[in-house]
Amino acid sequence: MPHSQTMQTLHSALPELMAEARARANEFETERQLAPDFVDRLKACGAFRVLVPTAAGGLGGSLVEFLEFMMPLAEADASTGWVTAHANICAGLIYASAEPRFRDEFFADPQACAAWSNLPRIQAREQDDGLRITGSWGFESGCTAATFVGGMALLESLAEGGAPRMVAALAPVAEARIEKTWDPVGLAGTGSHDVHFDDVFVPWSRTFPWPSGIAVSEYPAAIFVPGTWFITIGAAATHLGLARRALDEARAELMGKTDRYTQRPLLEHPSTLRSLEAAEGLWFACRAGLREALQTIWESGLRGKPATADMRVTVRVAAVTAVHRCSEVVRAAYDVSGASAIRRAGVMQRLMREASCLTHHVSANLSSFELTGRARSGADELSFRI
Repeated sequence: MPHSQTMQTLHSALPELMAEARARANEFETERQLAPDFVDRLKACGAFRVLVPTAAGGLGGSLVEFLEFMMPLAEADASTGWVTAHANICAGLIYASAEPRFRDEFFADPQACAAWSNLPRIQAREQDDGLRITGSWGFESGCTAATFVGGMALLESLAEGGAPRMVAALAPVAEARIEKTWDPVGLAGTGSHDVHFDDVFVPWSRTFPWPSGIAVSEYPAAIFVPGTWFITIGAAATHLGLARRALDEARAELMGKTDRYTQRPLLEHPSTLRSLEAAEGLWFACRAGLREALQTIWESGLRGKPATADMRVTVRVAAVTAVHRCSEVVRAAYDVSGASAIRRAGVMQRLMREASCLTHHVSANLSSFELTGRARSGADELSFRI
């Protein structure tokens, strides 16, 4: 990546990226992936490396800057937002916790992009120099845009009776096979297909512990590990963008329409005003809460200190709350938009479908609150899962 790319130049490119994502959203959904030429444009302006330090060819953005870039991109097209957020999170984790040999290999390529999944259906055979992996991973978001793919591998404990080891194992996409299995109700453009390995050798240097990651980078990037909170913020940013788009589309849908009986503008109807303003307040609260949580954890990294379990719990709770409450915002906007919202070719029905997907993501589903609740009360020692 050219060193001339900065957060400022990325934000300058944002309106054009948003316009293209919005215009091509139906194309991405039909093709079940982001178009390769659009992916190239995202990579060229540094959109996949917001959180990577400038010394490694990234933009050196903060967590709040990441959020503020991903939300409008997801507002334009939720699949674009989720793929871009996921690529950033993978790049951030590689920089923070991968072995230097792989980190150097990965970031030496300006086009490098990783995708991985935590849903393994694999057999991993340990060797002195690495792993031999056969099998597949499902729901690998952005794999069609990636240069490295793979996912979680569960390995035997090094100590008798100990817990299994969990590592991320990655290989060049040319050594894998992508099976286009992704056919969801929403977010079809994420290309979250199955990735297959057929006796692929992965050297130990291309594996690293996760989610119990061990930071090998300097702060503040070292703040990204351990824990799954880091992935959850991508889902939250996507849903915040979705909700913002839904509210704006609802108002556009109602603009100029009148009640068939009273002839009063629909946008002035008391029930419409109540619904939309309550939804606006909910959206603002979710965004503000997540921004505050991200700012707090980032400032800890700037001071060279690891994130406490309380900080990670707060981010995870704020992010999961944003995912689920923003789904409610989309539903509220859909409900006040009237019968025209159900048009198959309309935007509102697509927003409704897309807002129903990441609520099921393993990092953002409602069982996350059970995990954070146990950690908050001190009942769960496995805080690396947060």
